Amino acid sequence: MSSIYFPELKRPQYPSSPEILLSALAWSVVERPSSAPDAGLIYVRKESKAKRVQIRQTKPRDGDELASFTAALLKAGVRTKDGELPSLVVDAIADSLVGVRPDKGVGYTSSAIGLCGALLQDPIGGLGAANPPNFASLLNTMYALGGGRGSAAERWFDVASHYAGDPVLSRIEEALASTSLSEYLPQAWPQAKAVLADGAKSTTLPDWWTADVLNQQLGTPFSWFRDSWDRLCSEQWYTALSPRKWSAWAVCVLRNALGFAFLWEANFFAELARGVRDGSRDAANVARLSLLPSRPLIPYQKGSIAQMDVMPSMRQSLIHGSTCRKAIEAVLKDEKADCKQLADVITLLRTKYSKELKERLEAGDDSGTTNLVETVRYSLIARTGSDVPDHYAFLRRVNRNFTHVSPGPEWIVVMAAMSSSSPGSELRLGDVQRQLDALGLKPRIDFLLSELERAGLCAGAADGDEGIEINLGIGGK
Repeated sequence: MSSIYFPELKRPQYPSSPEILLSALAWSVVERPSSAPDAGLIYVRKESKAKRVQIRQTKPRDGDELASFTAALLKAGVRTKDGELPSLVVDAIADSLVGVRPDKGVGYTSSAIGLCGALLQDPIGGLGAANPPNFASLLNTMYALGGGRGSAAERWFDVASHYAGDPVLSRIEEALASTSLSEYLPQAWPQAKAVLADGAKSTTLPDWWTADVLNQQLGTPFSWFRDSWDRLCSEQWYTALSPRKWSAWAVCVLRNALGFAFLWEANFFAELARGVRDGSRDAANVARLSLLPSRPLIPYQKGSIAQMDVMPSMRQSLIHGSTCRKAIEAVLKDEKADCKQLADVITLLRTKYSKELKERLEAGDDSGTTNLVETVRYSLIARTGSDVPDHYAFLRRVNRNFTHVSPGPEWIVVMAAMSSSSPGSELRLGDVQRQLDALGLKPRIDFLLSELERAGLCAGAADGDEGIEINLGIGGK
């Protein structure tokens, strides 16, 4: 359901592997030839036969595929000192491209390094669905809501093109392009410029968004995403990180942006519905409280295992917010009034649709929220077992029944780094806290400090608390 009054975040479905988000951006700026086989792509296929759609594995397997990949690597100049290329080395190269290995899903994605590495899977193959959600449009819309210029996909392409020229990676890229991906890439490859597909473009932003959010420089998950993505895609950052590290950090930013964006949306519509029904409150104040959550989007506290479980509150928030969204958008679906500010929308709802909105809210349509809850949960939770841990997750399962706030060791590193304009810039605890406030986390100082200390990032403090220095150890002191 689209609306001229509210940001349209396309309804998602959780990706089995978080790298699918980066691959969705990749395929949105690389046009697949019309002659390409009608199949989804996944790097490692778990099942021998697809149940719902045709899925092709792009990792070279035994026999002719491995022989062709070996020959392509040799042609690209990959060989040992004696001029040979043993199958053991070829297998190691192919295995090195594997990304996160989720327990569930149709297979394993690649780590999405460079241009070809990100194209080794697509949403159809990653989700095993013929009509997967349009993650590219969703992410590009979120980027635009944060004030981004251009698109998140085009920013990715520039960085991936830089890494694709790496002396070592370029040889693997050349081999992949001539073997696993040969039927799926444009004839003129490597592609010189990103061409964003029409279907991947951002949806239209409501008129009031610029005045009430962007011009006011309000901190939201969207502004956090735009800040983080622009920094990560800047030359200062991508020249300081290895290709694999950059890819892992990019996926971490995308999955956190996705999870917190829908939590923010749920809170926004819940606060909006509450404010519309309470006519005694000033419309401008209702608008601001709706845009700026007063509480953490994921409330967490110390206590017993059950008390620390955050899923009940997250689920309730998402279901209630979705119910409010459907009710509000339904009563406004045929409305064409010109609303320049969110307060105007609130006044319109109060004066013209108060009774109908009340009835719809009381009816409580919460259909379709299961996918939403699972999307947020799987975006933020650790995706692999203890044998291959997910170091970039924010949440973790405990005793199979509970979900706790338990950041992986690399999560806080990424969050801290994306609070800094460059690897060598001075960074303090207060900078990280302000960025996470915008994301909607609103962490306590003690929680944030303990995570930074655990990651070995705290360098010292002249004045304590917000003034504590953080040493990223990347291009700095």
